[in-house]
Amino acid sequence: MRQGNTRGRGDGKVPAGYVLFGNHRTLILGVLGTLAGVVGTVGGISDGARVVDILGFAAIGALGLALAVGYVVVASKRPRR
Repeated sequence: MRQGNTRGRGDGKVPAGYVLFGNHRTLILGVLGTLAGVVGTVGGISDGARVVDILGFAAIGALGLALAVGYVVVASKRPRR
């Protein structure tokens, strides 16, 4: 018996990509992380922060971008109703 919005396959397993990136909250978190990374990096450069601080914000932005792109890829492969 299937519950919620999980896709059913013959053996009852859900693909790993759908589990990681199948929720719309992943997209929201990705967009917020990307914005925080960009704003933090630009702010750090303009304030004269250390290189480690700037790289930290850049890493947050890259992770956010990866989450947003992952959601879009999984959503594009999802069958339409």
